[in-house]
Amino acid sequence: MAALYGELTLCGLQGSGVGGVQGLEAGGDGDRVLLTEAERTVTLYKVSDQRPLGSWAVRQGQRVTCPAVYNTSTGEYVVVHDDKVIRIWKEDDVSLEKVFKATLSAEVCRIHSLPDAEPLVLFRRGAVRPLDTLLADPHQEVENVLSQEEIVRWSKMFVEDGQPMLMFITEKVSDFYVNIWKPSATLRYKLMVFTEESCILNFTASLKKYALSLLILFSTGHVCQSLVPLVHPNEGAEPVLSMSSLLHLPEPVDCGALTFLDDTHLATLTPSATKQKDLLCIWNTSFQTMQDCKEFSQKTTLQLWNYHSTLYIPGRKTLQVLRYTCEPSSLASALGKASDPHKSALETVPIVSWDALTRSKTTQAKHSKKASRSKRTQDCGDGGCQLQIPLSDIQSSSESQISSLVRKAISSQDLPDFHITAGKMVQSLVDRCRSDPKFYPQNALIELLETTKLSYSLCPDLMAVGLEKSDVRLLQHCLCRFIDVPEMVMCSCLKIFLSVGEDALRSATLDTTSTQSYIEAEKPKEPLAASIVQNGFSPGSAEEDNCDVQTSDKVPQKPETNACPVSRQRAVLLNTILSTAYSETYLLPHLKDLTSDQVLLFLSYLHFLYKTCVQQITLSLPGQEDLSITQVIDWMNLLLDANFTILVLMPKAKLLLRKLQKCVRQQMKFYSELNKIEGSLSELQSLQKPCGSLGRYSIEVLELY
Repeated sequence: MAALYGELTLCGLQGSGVGGVQGLEAGGDGDRVLLTEAERTVTLYKVSDQRPLGSWAVRQGQRVTCPAVYNTSTGEYVVVHDDKVIRIWKEDDVSLEKVFKATLSAEVCRIHSLPDAEPLVLFRRGAVRPLDTLLADPHQEVENVLSQEEIVRWSKMFVEDGQPMLMFITEKVSDFYVNIWKPSATLRYKLMVFTEESCILNFTASLKKYALSLLILFSTGHVCQSLVPLVHPNEGAEPVLSMSSLLHLPEPVDCGALTFLDDTHLATLTPSATKQKDLLCIWNTSFQTMQDCKEFSQKTTLQLWNYHSTLYIPGRKTLQVLRYTCEPSSLASALGKASDPHKSALETVPIVSWDALTRSKTTQAKHSKKASRSKRTQDCGDGGCQLQIPLSDIQSSSESQISSLVRKAISSQDLPDFHITAGKMVQSLVDRCRSDPKFYPQNALIELLETTKLSYSLCPDLMAVGLEKSDVRLLQHCLCRFIDVPEMVMCSCLKIFLSVGEDALRSATLDTTSTQSYIEAEKPKEPLAASIVQNGFSPGSAEEDNCDVQTSDKVPQKPETNACPVSRQRAVLLNTILSTAYSETYLLPHLKDLTSDQVLLFLSYLHFLYKTCVQQITLSLPGQEDLSITQVIDWMNLLLDANFTILVLMPKAKLLLRKLQKCVRQQMKFYSELNKIEGSLSELQSLQKPCGSLGRYSIEVLELY
């Protein structure tokens, strides 16, 4: 029996279409993958955290032409750009410009790597070299194994008896050939045509005993199998591989992907002509039955990777991850008669019955501890603790009744799989909110969030509803409790926080304690006007700092103040954004969607926080967010990078830009002074304490020149 479960979104994708993802490889352990995206970027992801661990890009004008791989023997990453240039780096390297570089004499098709095996380099003209042998002499001559009209279509690496082996399939005119490279020999077979009407779409293969099992997806919907011997049956004539039909998909396809899951299970990703959706299916090849199926609401690129019982499917904008499980096949499981323990968690995990829970608490109050334990066991044995959640009650109960149900649920949060219980309740409440616009149990949803058992991937629709209703309180709680909020959703929350009216902020129940020490309680003026009139700007002081700004002598100087451009309530929300984890690569494009007024207001607030830290001579601000000056500066850089052109063209942004320029010049002047005394400070460390000094203390005068 095989089943899909645990779907999540790993990351957003910068490119679109099939060209957006060049490749995806294992990144060193079962929880890391290395994504080669678009034409310039390679990113390492930790799958369980849905966060990037590092990202590297080649220079503008260069192009990654071969997906990056991880060399397990050295702990290094390898990529090829511009067909012939190899780059090798480690995880702590920041730029690819400063890492090892080698230019080869021939164009590279792919690099393959497996754990405990030397990576193999496959050239476009069919030659294969171990990576170490190639790096020993990068300019060595590489022979042309294939003719000019023969093209490599697919390749995969295996390890046989501790030795690396590479299988690659080539196409010449309309004929396909199977090529096998081993350190001791090379093999070549011609692939027999299945039918004249069918076209070969894709391949996958696995290593069997004494042979390779090659599966071929045809446009007719047939999946055929061919066993490829690892030794030639005879010398001389080029052997022809026969094939047999292994599986027949329900309908013909014009493109698709497939991969082995185990010896008896296969995954296919194909478009559905009838439903206009892409389908991911798991098949039992022994009984030719479909075990599980997933429909994608958005179109995929019809690419499929399989690492460590996890499937990776790129969509047009996101990379989807689905885990799967495979168990020994039986006729009952193939026909769907056996129990399936790996269905979606929200559908099958038993949920505590509120009535049974209440009876259990009552029994505990009336009887002794032993009797209570016996009664609770009896209730659970009767199925009380295994009853499904009464979702019909959620769909029909009033908000007060729902609050009571939620409180009962929270009282059982120490039970196993409570996060599934909470997720199921949240999803049911969200569904009702969408079907009934007048229904919105904000307090119940926030109480469930306070349990810290939920995550964005468990209930992604919750924040969508909060955005629709501009519920800043709910969104703030989600940002504080969820560690896996996508950058796109995070930026949508930022737009709401910057644009919502002051009346709505005052009506929202927000804890402003953390901002009271550095933001006055008085009501601010209009945000944009405040950012210009307040935070005083002195033309004279600008000239003293050598800013290249022309000013009029007639403008009177005003003492510089540091008034906050936003209210306390809005400041709390913006601080929540500043405290949320993000990836700069994926946040930057979404920051460009902010309006000019929103950018100016947010940048004014960040400048206020920076000035507050400088005036208080501290590296962090008080409050539960514990904002650091580094976080503030990072966000200022992000906003400027994303919207600098717009800010330069805005007349009302000039004053703020001058202030930021002044801050930068002050920092440069400060670090310049530090550099001047760096030599003197280093000399202090080399000074020896006089050996003849007596007494409990001494005073020594050091003169710095």
